[in-house]
Amino acid sequence: MKQFHFSKKYFNSVRFEDASVTVKVTERPSFDVFEEEYSLRVMTTQVVEQLVHREYAIEQHHKPKHDFPHSQFHFHTEEIGTFWIMLEFKDSKEYETAILGFIYKMKGVLRQLEKHSSGISEKILVLELVDGLSEQGKFLEQKIGESIARHSFELAKDGMPREKLNKLRNNPLLVEFLGEKNIAGIVGVKEQK
Repeated sequence: MKQFHFSKKYFNSVRFEDASVTVKVTERPSFDVFEEEYSLRVMTTQVVEQLVHREYAIEQHHKPKHDFPHSQFHFHTEEIGTFWIMLEFKDSKEYETAILGFIYKMKGVLRQLEKHSSGISEKILVLELVDGLSEQGKFLEQKIGESIARHSFELAKDGMPREKLNKLRNNPLLVEFLGEKNIAGIVGVKEQK
């Protein structure tokens, strides 16, 4: 088993689909997260009055644009677009803690989908294990805050204009995932080029 491989332990299912909600979890495991690409992505799609497609990721890939650990958010259908937050880790243990924090934060995202698909959280997550990751969730939120303070926020060119970033404050999923203080930081910092 690869060292960085969490989906088998913390997820009951990596795919869920019903009439109104689809959730897909993909993980690219690695032995050494600093030497190999690693990715954990969760894609949610819901159809209520309109199609809402979102993607959340914590990953590192070795491409010229993002050769650093980062968290990625794709909220295209809500006119936010894609944005990246660079994450800095001193070692693989910190990276592992952040990944577990990401999984914990995904519990909140899935709980928001409960109003459209009852029981989805427990169908996807091993809640007994994920509920125990609150400290890791706080760690990830802290790392995101440190990153924002260092101005390492990048907005995709097709995303919302800088002057409309206040919209992030109105998105309860992003506020819960990133934390209110971090959202305020994103709205207040200059985008890194």
